[in-house]
Amino acid sequence: MMESLIGRIRGLDAYPKVNEDFYSRTLSGGFITLASSVVMLLLFVSELRLYLHAVTETKLVVDTSRAERLRINFDVTFPALPCSIVSLDAMDISGEQHLDVRHDIIKKRIDAQGNVIETRPDTIGSPKIDRPLQKHGGRLEHNETYCGSCFGAESSDDHCCNNCEEVRDAYSRKGWALSNPDMIDQCKREGFLQMIKDEEGEGCNIYGFLDVNKVAGNFHFAPGRSFQKSNNHVHDLLAFQKDSFNLTHKINRLAYGDFFPGVVNPLDGAEWTQHTANAMYQYFLKVVPTVFADISGHTIQSNQYSVTEHVRAAELGRLQALPGVFFFYDLSPIKVTFTETHVSFLHFLTNVCAIIGGIFTVSGIVDSFIYHGHRAIKKKMELGKFT
Repeated sequence: MMESLIGRIRGLDAYPKVNEDFYSRTLSGGFITLASSVVMLLLFVSELRLYLHAVTETKLVVDTSRAERLRINFDVTFPALPCSIVSLDAMDISGEQHLDVRHDIIKKRIDAQGNVIETRPDTIGSPKIDRPLQKHGGRLEHNETYCGSCFGAESSDDHCCNNCEEVRDAYSRKGWALSNPDMIDQCKREGFLQMIKDEEGEGCNIYGFLDVNKVAGNFHFAPGRSFQKSNNHVHDLLAFQKDSFNLTHKINRLAYGDFFPGVVNPLDGAEWTQHTANAMYQYFLKVVPTVFADISGHTIQSNQYSVTEHVRAAELGRLQALPGVFFFYDLSPIKVTFTETHVSFLHFLTNVCAIIGGIFTVSGIVDSFIYHGHRAIKKKMELGKFT
């Protein structure tokens, strides 16, 4: 009974053994075995590396987030635009505006060779007149508190403008242009125009970040103080007494959100050289919300973007073509999620078996083809039929 069962199991053997006396080893078979072994080893090492390292899975989902903030990190260099002239504004379709942004950004004065010039306080200068002009028209006396005139831009009777910057702010709120700073006592006293002349030929490196609503909007770098006039966004360029502004620039970095492995920011390192008197540079960006989850489960909320560019000549006095560098961004409704995972051991084992079995089978087919082809040719040669 037992011997009968063993005999039946032996009959199921799919791998019948051949006596070694019947083996015929060939040189071609040796080369094929060696080559297939090398290929098998290389593929096994490749599969092992994939198993030991994390792989990234990509998924697209609808972005349902609401009331979130968007962080814009930037680092832009203007080789021919002084820091005292360039300003940064941001606005979005919800109506929120940030004019002449100064918080969370740093400006570095640079010379024509790109070297950083020693930083000085972000003020216009030191007083040149000991007794500044009072609001009522007289000069400041020792027993008086200084209250400078806003030159018609006062918001109330007790509103004082004690320096050139406050006068410019008051004018901006009124929607007025400051055509001649030398006519303003504070600006003349603090050397506003002289500072601009001193910085002639310098450049500026601006870097930092903006925290804005997560809705479509734009931010831009442009010369002059900005203000609203007749529902238009206007920059006061008269105060600088210049006919042209060189907006040649290099975008060292522009990122929407935090860095994550594999992110590519297409504008990093982009450069534009201006060849006309004035120009308006426009970048149209499509921002795609992105979530990256690493192998440990740590999640990074960030964004990717694509961009198209456009440049056109700008004429002073035309509100539609303000000289500057503009970034218009819109949010995609689709969110991309990247998740790092490990390949399962069963998947690894299946691939290894497929590698070994596949190479073994293909090698056998090649060897058989060479062996039988060689025998057929040899037999014909022996019969004298091979030509």
